[in-house]
Amino acid sequence: MGEGVIPYEPYHPHLGYTLAVTCVAWLVVYLYNRYVLSDRPRMRVLLVSIAIGLPLFAELGNYAIFWLRPGAETTVGNVMSHLHQSYLQPLQIDIFLSSQTLLLISSALCALMFVSLLRFIYGSYRLHQGLQIAIPLPDTEYAPLQSRFEQIAVEHGISIPSVEVIPLQAPLAFTTGLIRPRIYITESLLALLTADETMAVFCHELAHVHRHDNLWNWVIRILRDVVWFVPFSHIGWKWMVTSQDEDCDAMAVRLTKEPLALARALVKVAGAWTKAELPPLISATAFAAARTDITSRVEQMIALVDDSRRTSWRTLVGAYMIAAALPILAVLPSLLGS
Repeated sequence: MGEGVIPYEPYHPHLGYTLAVTCVAWLVVYLYNRYVLSDRPRMRVLLVSIAIGLPLFAELGNYAIFWLRPGAETTVGNVMSHLHQSYLQPLQIDIFLSSQTLLLISSALCALMFVSLLRFIYGSYRLHQGLQIAIPLPDTEYAPLQSRFEQIAVEHGISIPSVEVIPLQAPLAFTTGLIRPRIYITESLLALLTADETMAVFCHELAHVHRHDNLWNWVIRILRDVVWFVPFSHIGWKWMVTSQDEDCDAMAVRLTKEPLALARALVKVAGAWTKAELPPLISATAFAAARTDITSRVEQMIALVDDSRRTSWRTLVGAYMIAAALPILAVLPSLLGS
C-alpha cells in the first residue's frame, strides 16, 4: 500500500446525486405501480413509502457509512479511495459545505421533524377532545351489530378493537389511535346503511387496524413533512393512502364475502357528503368522502378479489428488487468511497 494510499476527503453531502436518484426513484415507482402493480396495493404502499423517505435515508446513510467505513490505510479502504478518485470525483457529485452550514441544515431538518410531531400531537388532542361524546357500540340501539362483528372476526382469527358511536350528523367512519386503535362511526352513517353494509364498513376499518396503517402513516407523514421541498412526496402520499384504502376494501370483501354490500356502502357514503360537511373537530380520513372516485374504487375492489386477474409472483419479485435497489443506489457514492 504505502504510497498508493489516498486519504479520504472530509465528510460531504451528495445533494445533487440524491436529488437525481430521488427523481429516478419516483419515475420507476410511478411506472411500476401504474402498469405492473395495479392489483397489488400493499406493495404499492411499500414502494411509495420508500420513495418518500429516500432523500432523508440517502444523506443519513451516507453520513453513517462515512464514519463506519474502513480507514484508507486498510486494503478495503484503499480500494474505495481509488474508486472515488478514478471514477466518482470526475463526476463532481461531491458538495463540500462548512461545518456551520451542515449544522444549520441538520438543525432545520430536526426542526421540521419537531414541528410535524407537534402538529400531530395537537391534532390528536383536538380529535380526542371531540370524541369524548362517543358511546360504545354495545350501549347503543345498534348493539346487535357488535356480536355480528365479533363473529366475523373470530371466524378469521382477528381480534377487534373497540367500536364507538358518535352522535353527529355526518356520514363518518374512521380509525384512530397508534397503539390501541379504535373504530368510530357516526349515528347518521349507521342510520344510512343496512346491517350488511355496516359490517362491510366495520371490516374495512378493521383492515386498517390489522395492517397498522395509523402507525405506518404517522411515520411516513413525518418523513414527508421533513422533505416537504420534494413535490413528489405530497403526490405520493395521496397515492399511498388510496392504495391502503383499496387493500382494505379487498380485505373487507374477503371477510364479509359480500362485495356488493361494500360497493353499496361506498356509493351511499360518498353521495351523502353532498348533503353534509365534515365537522371541524375531525381530522381523520373518512371511509369515503366527497369527490371520491367511487367508480374506479369499486372496479378496483372487484378486481382485487378476483384471483384470476392477480399478477404473477414475478411482479412481486420485481417490486422487492426495486425496494432493495433504491436504498442501495441512494448510498452508492459512500459505498464506493466518496
